[in-house]
Amino acid sequence: MLLNKIKGVHLDGHKDMSISSSIKDYLAPSHVYLPLVIGNLIYKKEVEIGDRVLKGQLILNRTDRFGHPVASPISGTVKGTKKMWYAGGKMIEMLEIENDFKEEAIEGFGVSLNNEITREFIIDRVKQAGIVGLGGAGFPTYVKYDTTAKIETVLINAAECEPYITADYMLIKTNCKKLLRGITYIIKATNAKRAYIAIKKTKIETIEILNNHLSEYPNISLVLLKDEYPAGWEKYIVEKALGVTYKGLPSEVGAVVNNVQTAIAVCEAVEENKPLIEKVITITGEGIAHPQNFRVKIGTNASNLIKECGGINEGIGEYWVIAGGPMTGRSIMSDNLVVSASLGSIIIKPKNIHENNPNCMGCGKCSSNCPAHLTPTEIMQAHDVDDVNGLRDLCVTKCIQCGLCSYVCPSRIEVTEKVGKAKDWYIKMTRK
Repeated sequence: MLLNKIKGVHLDGHKDMSISSSIKDYLAPSHVYLPLVIGNLIYKKEVEIGDRVLKGQLILNRTDRFGHPVASPISGTVKGTKKMWYAGGKMIEMLEIENDFKEEAIEGFGVSLNNEITREFIIDRVKQAGIVGLGGAGFPTYVKYDTTAKIETVLINAAECEPYITADYMLIKTNCKKLLRGITYIIKATNAKRAYIAIKKTKIETIEILNNHLSEYPNISLVLLKDEYPAGWEKYIVEKALGVTYKGLPSEVGAVVNNVQTAIAVCEAVEENKPLIEKVITITGEGIAHPQNFRVKIGTNASNLIKECGGINEGIGEYWVIAGGPMTGRSIMSDNLVVSASLGSIIIKPKNIHENNPNCMGCGKCSSNCPAHLTPTEIMQAHDVDDVNGLRDLCVTKCIQCGLCSYVCPSRIEVTEKVGKAKDWYIKMTRK
């Protein structure tokens, strides 16, 4: 497919904040919370209030056509349901489990499996482990592998392009071999011929670490990306690595894209029979006393991690609690937030009060910096007059809500939010 080259913008990374110390384990929370409903997704409870559960035990089942199990991250007692803040910006109903701190696991948990490692075995293990995309989307990983599309290439997204986030950077430094083994399993699961790790060329230390091991893996190599945003967008990586683009999914051009943490989770599922119960998350920002990366149980209350970082800096005044990156994340009303599988960071930033000009200046910066080549001002105007056909012609569904248009707007208009609303409205109206 012909390329309409994706544009990128260099952003100040603020990444040095959270890489001065190694990943810290926080694996014994008093409670964990697992969502029962996320948007239109409903999770069926497989346990009852008062039940004792083991680490790795099936407790929830995703009920849509991409169904997969959800395992308990701890051993303990099911206390009931409770509404908690979620990364999507809302309070949702969650299953609450109280930790007994015994870490008793189901039979076979963490044990090396003797099965022949076939494509079918890998796909089944990934499904039964409940692995989802850990880079933000949360889509069931096994679905990408269990496809009739002819997959030629596996692409590992190591760009970590949003400012502040450093979890993947730290994982490459500490889990490089596990990452590379995970990639070999993904290659086998997809019947691909080779894999590329897409990483920013400015990440000298991690590139050196990877190169020290890649001689053992002749079908895995690096693709060096510019230090720009949105280098972590799937389409950006496919274009830079393969020189092609696509309309809907990377599989259209024979590619599967996973991120660093997902590949490591695949390795642990295949080699250790370990379900998805942990992840690494960055707690950072100017408002955090000592920014840090943590390995945590999924379902941990993030307020505990902020305390482990020394809490919020005194004298910061009003501040934002951002779930996710500063470009695509959501501002949350409280730090009483649950760490989900798809949450990559929590950022505490002071609120900088600016004088807003509510009127568009017509400078065109939002259009000239849009990686998807859209014209946000025209999209907003079409939405203001409920022009469905206009939004169709303006390709509103191509918006990836990366946040760049708001970032560059001199009037500080929340362009991304407005275009996102136009996109949602257009989808709703066309479905009708």
